[in-house]
Amino acid sequence: MTTRRVDNFLSILSGMPAHQSLFVSANQIIQIQHLFLRMISPQLAKRCVIGKFSDGILIIYADSSAIAAKLRQITPSLLSKFDSQVVSIQIVVDARCRRNSMSISSKQKPQLSQSAAQDLNQLALAMPVSPLRTAIESLLNNCKPNPNFS
Repeated sequence: MTTRRVDNFLSILSGMPAHQSLFVSANQIIQIQHLFLRMISPQLAKRCVIGKFSDGILIIYADSSAIAAKLRQITPSLLSKFDSQVVSIQIVVDARCRRNSMSISSKQKPQLSQSAAQDLNQLALAMPVSPLRTAIESLLNNCKPNPNFS
């Protein structure tokens, strides 16, 4: 299905009385998400997502308790920026939120510069067998060298 067909389908569906409340809620959440992303840092935005919004109560899902704590710290500021649209904010820790964002980044191997890889390899060869040497060798095996780095 092309994008135009999907857009036409969604616009027809949004006009139907049976689905209108769903589209109104979805658009409201999208608007709140855009506002929310402008209010917080990009690093924090990667670790949380807007969940449900009803009756002035906004639920934000965080991927860890540390992120939830940071969100709780800035909740008064968020409430003032949302004006009267949002009356209360609830923060919920949801590990699935992190798993989804990690699945994208975990597919990419970390990169080392050519010189860093050579230096680490020389260091590992000069060391006696130890947990540190094993860790360095594991790092070298898991990272792909990037010839563009110097």
